[in-house]
Amino acid sequence: MSQMTFADQVATFNATLQAIEARVASGEVPREVVGDFKSSVDDLRLRLWSVLGAGSPNDYRAFQERFRLRRAKEICRGLEDDLQAGVLNPRHEELPPLGEAAGSLAGSILKALPQ
Repeated sequence: MSQMTFADQVATFNATLQAIEARVASGEVPREVVGDFKSSVDDLRLRLWSVLGAGSPNDYRAFQERFRLRRAKEICRGLEDDLQAGVLNPRHEELPPLGEAAGSLAGSILKALPQ
């Protein structure tokens, strides 16, 4: 049997996380179990940061930037999808400040891009 590629493992991990997220959102998973899962994820993150820290500082900074930007993009797209689908309350008190922050960020990104 052939060994999974790293990309396959990451895809499997992401699919598992999405499945767990759906089960938690549906209320199927008890709160105390979610706490255990969070601890496992925190442990994984710490181990990954340790591995990354062993490389050069430039590699670490580049990875951290890429991670933060990809995660922010995923969150923004998820929120947009939820708003459009009616899953997220459009009257939520956090939406106006989020809109202001997102608009400000969009402006800063446009200014920072090379012309």
